[in-house]
Amino acid sequence: MVDAPLRADGPDAAEVRLNRLLNLILESAVEALHFDAATVTARHGQDMATVAATDQRFIALDDAQYESGEGPCLTVLEPHDPISLDDAGELDDQWQHFSRTAAHLGVHSSLSMHLPVDTAEVAASLNLYSRQRLELSDEQVAAAVPFADQLAAAIVSVDAHRSTAKLARDMGEAMRSRAVIEQAKGMIMADRQISADEAFEQLTRLSQHANMKLRDVAQRMVKERTEPPDER
Repeated sequence: MVDAPLRADGPDAAEVRLNRLLNLILESAVEALHFDAATVTARHGQDMATVAATDQRFIALDDAQYESGEGPCLTVLEPHDPISLDDAGELDDQWQHFSRTAAHLGVHSSLSMHLPVDTAEVAASLNLYSRQRLELSDEQVAAAVPFADQLAAAIVSVDAHRSTAKLARDMGEAMRSRAVIEQAKGMIMADRQISADEAFEQLTRLSQHANMKLRDVAQRMVKERTEPPDER
């Protein structure tokens, strides 16, 4: 189970309640529908993130879709029929980044479903992933609808709605931070021919020496290497 990101002053009570409720519903869906994991994707403005998940390893499948801007969990953010895939790792030319990630993780079947939150501010989807080939029938897809409705009901309450937007913003920022840190690590690895762990240790030492956040050190390193001097 993945918890809400912690702010410096900690999550507020509404965020904690929402996070626990979403995960409880997701865990029930995974057990009842015989999947291996479930996630909730939320979009608020330009921020898109996984705000709840039963297994953090499967968030990589959501991330692949956010990075490429395409995939089933994004398609069903708008009102759309559920998208079920019998073999997500073999999609030919469709959603290639998602499909490659599914193959890498050994995920065969997936089901993505629109959450009817009925608000212009937040859009959300339920995503279910299985390492087994499930060949979902219409009846099995229909069995997921009550869980989608429960998730939507949890999100649309006033406090929960605000917290969902906050979670999406926070986790969207976390994703951007992680991306620039990974980019800086790659530069250090290439320059010094060292492992990813050693590169991260060096980046951490630079952060401590400069008394700057790790993300800020990484951003500065990437900027110095990728932007012309007159644009820095």
